[in-house]
Amino acid sequence: MPSTPLKNALYRAALPLFAPRTRGQLTHKAAGRSLAHLPSYEQLLVKHRVLGASLLLSDGTQTSQVYTSVNNPRHAATEDTLFRVASITKMATALVTLMCVDEGLFTLDTPILDVLPRTEHADVLSGMTVRQLLCHTSGLRDVPAMDTALQSGASFDAVLSAPGVRTSEPGAEMAYCNFGFGLLGCLLEAATCRCISELFQEKLFRPLGMRATLDASTLHEGQIMPIRRVLPYKPGQAVTITQLGRIPLDAADPLCHFGHTAGTMYTDAPSLSKLLDLIGNGGMAGGQRFVSAGMMAEMCRVQSATPTRTYGLGLVLLNRPGISDRRLLGHQGFAYGCVDGAFIEEGTGRKVVFLNGGASEARQGKLGLVNRDVLTWAFRKEFPAWK
Repeated sequence: MPSTPLKNALYRAALPLFAPRTRGQLTHKAAGRSLAHLPSYEQLLVKHRVLGASLLLSDGTQTSQVYTSVNNPRHAATEDTLFRVASITKMATALVTLMCVDEGLFTLDTPILDVLPRTEHADVLSGMTVRQLLCHTSGLRDVPAMDTALQSGASFDAVLSAPGVRTSEPGAEMAYCNFGFGLLGCLLEAATCRCISELFQEKLFRPLGMRATLDASTLHEGQIMPIRRVLPYKPGQAVTITQLGRIPLDAADPLCHFGHTAGTMYTDAPSLSKLLDLIGNGGMAGGQRFVSAGMMAEMCRVQSATPTRTYGLGLVLLNRPGISDRRLLGHQGFAYGCVDGAFIEEGTGRKVVFLNGGASEARQGKLGLVNRDVLTWAFRKEFPAWK
């Protein structure tokens, strides 16, 4: 994934030469309100080499859904297709964590060592709080030992013993960290004595009516949009369910379940729309309060920032006047080549959910260029035509 301005420039130069060409390969199936500007949306998909997609737009009263399939390489999208949405999972994880705070199981500023199982390398986690895991200020970093431990079934203690896993004092700076968000899964299991998969179903997915799971072993691969990188593109290397995802989440294991709550949710666009509504409505859905107003205020306020990212609790806070005059709340998801996005416009409730089976991973700052262009098209061109 391109991560520096130079790498982004090289990536963008190589994209037209080496990525699959999808022009003339796209077919669309629509539901709900017809798009006013479908051709310009298709142009974005072609530009960014998108391999199959699901788009949902809603202004609160009207909803448009477009399922786009690619013939070669084959990526079929229908209303029944599920997508691995990568780091969009972090919004769900934050909401379940805040529900547990509301229940008094711990506070945002509880030291995580007060909740997590005992570990031989507890000193690495010293001083870290629940809040800091949620806003990426724990001081932890992602290291290769995390993937090795997940593949071998080792506990998170194996990651804590790796060089470079902690590089700063808790609260000193923001550094996006999947391992830190994964530890929230261990913390939730330790606090509730429940497996995270069922915990998410009970507290969030079933009450909201979402088609969603953290446990990919319960899914049939034919339900899932395959994901592959468009650059470098390697035929036959699409991902549906990872090795980790094939292991059932059927019992709590708070030492080893650190690989799920950062990015393994499988769901669809209508389900993510319901999740965004919960956030946009301040923790309310269907007349029921899921999360207290105080916790929602914490989720949506600036908790950490870098020059290229502003973050709440499990929530990207997007201030881009070129895209929208209002702040957008949501998250992106990058994994194995997909570049997903789910955002709601503060104050209006207008939503954009964009899921795919692979796309250009070029970025502007931390925002994927395909997400930037889809959001700009939606808020500056498509939504105004709905009035």
